[in-house]
Amino acid sequence: MKETYQRYTPNAPIKRKRRKKISRRPMVFFFFLLLLAGAVAALWLPLRPKYSEVEKRELTKFPEFKISAVADGSYFRGIGEWYADTFPWREIFMNVDGKIKAFYGIGDSVSELPNDLADDIPDAENVTAAPVTPVEQTAPVPEDADVDDALIQKLSSVLIVDDAAYEYYSFTKSTADRYVAAVSRTANALHGTARVFDLVVPTSMDITLSDRVRKRTNTGDQRKAIDYIYAAASPNCITVKTFDALRAHRKEYVYFRTDHHWTALGAYYAYREFAAAAGLNAGALTDFTERKFDNFVGAFYNDSGKNKALEKNPDTVIAYEPKATNDMVYVNKQGKSVKWSIITDVSTWNRGSLYNTFIGGDNPYSYISNPGVTDGSSCVIIKESFGNAFVPFLLSNYSQIHVIDYRYWNGKLTDFVKEKGVKDVIYLNNISATRNASLVNKLDGISQ
Repeated sequence: MKETYQRYTPNAPIKRKRRKKISRRPMVFFFFLLLLAGAVAALWLPLRPKYSEVEKRELTKFPEFKISAVADGSYFRGIGEWYADTFPWREIFMNVDGKIKAFYGIGDSVSELPNDLADDIPDAENVTAAPVTPVEQTAPVPEDADVDDALIQKLSSVLIVDDAAYEYYSFTKSTADRYVAAVSRTANALHGTARVFDLVVPTSMDITLSDRVRKRTNTGDQRKAIDYIYAAASPNCITVKTFDALRAHRKEYVYFRTDHHWTALGAYYAYREFAAAAGLNAGALTDFTERKFDNFVGAFYNDSGKNKALEKNPDTVIAYEPKATNDMVYVNKQGKSVKWSIITDVSTWNRGSLYNTFIGGDNPYSYISNPGVTDGSSCVIIKESFGNAFVPFLLSNYSQIHVIDYRYWNGKLTDFVKEKGVKDVIYLNNISATRNASLVNKLDGISQ
């Protein structure tokens, strides 16, 4: 068989397959046009909203032109505030921003479990003891009836049993220790100036979940974790045992089914324990006006992919409006003061926003001047969203109430307490916050 060969010529050009280059210019040009279109749309006045349906308030108006305002720069700052507050599709962007913050553990949704294994919870007996408040002994709660295994679903950090959802918990010792250190640092710094209380609130997993299902669920022991945190706290910190108070009322509506928060009733039982620890007379629920908002679905519903069982059985938000006053002021994340209501009528709001009836939701700082108590008493509560339903009950005991959401507030707590003459400092966090490194970093930052 005759083989054929291609003759090689040194000077002959070598043919190579050229790889086509994909030009990125159209993509860059399209992105530039998109930005330009957004900028033009943002300047088109008819698109700019004047009222926020989510926040139920009038948005910032364009500032009036004055030479003096131009001279001191307030006119241009006003334009900036107007531009940001009335940006077209603002509430859509705020919703996206909230989801991003939630991903990093700053937002108001169910916390994801760490990827690593949970730490063992040390026995409280092996930790230097700290003072705790006495808890009224109650009769044991009987075991729940069996639950059909077919009704139990495990979805990431959420467990769904029938028409109710629960959040898994895992103990992280290093983060819990940093939480204890932050609270203890404040208690030691303010010793002799103000009392410091610590309320760590369990989630529904260890309170209202069926005992039979709970025993088969791979989740941390919240009672043991709280006992450890309290035992490790400084003796200058007064700890409040919310676990037993809530457990004693587990058959009542103390937690939502579709959301990770406790209800106002659950917050009230914790408030009574706090009042006992503080030597105060707890107000009765009859001292408040009850408000009801139906058809609420919360974070569990969203984080479970809008589970149908949860959707068919929405929650009812019950709020207790103080009779002495319903007025408050909060400072929003843009630094603007807003007059608001302690309990807001949210009956026309989106069904997922009804928990915002309590103190206007999550804002860096809020203040309540209470004409119903005139002894000059004051407190500051340092909280995440669980504290919102707790705050209204403090009007039974304090004439001035300061509220700090440490996730958004920038300042030094000890300086604030001394400047305002505050006598009682209340840390209130749900137990998942004490294992969330991002949140504990925020808390540690203000507790220096």
